[in-house]
Amino acid sequence: MKLEDNAPVSYVIGPQGTVLTLADLPSTNVKRWTIYRKAEIIAGIRGGLLSLEDVCERYSLTVEEIVSWQSP
Repeated sequence: MKLEDNAPVSYVIGPQGTVLTLADLPSTNVKRWTIYRKAEIIAGIRGGLLSLEDVCERYSLTVEEIVSWQSP
């Protein structure tokens, strides 16, 4: 839900249809990326909860890794 066009969203709908906030995202010290965790991150990016750059920094991932998680 966006308040303004430039304002960040406070939540998105996650891969299982539930509300997903920044607090609901996987921990920053994740060692094993399950399909569900990847789907949460992709939903967060697509919904505007956080940017691709934010995800890369937050989880020490590369753009290529995140892009590879998306369905072809």
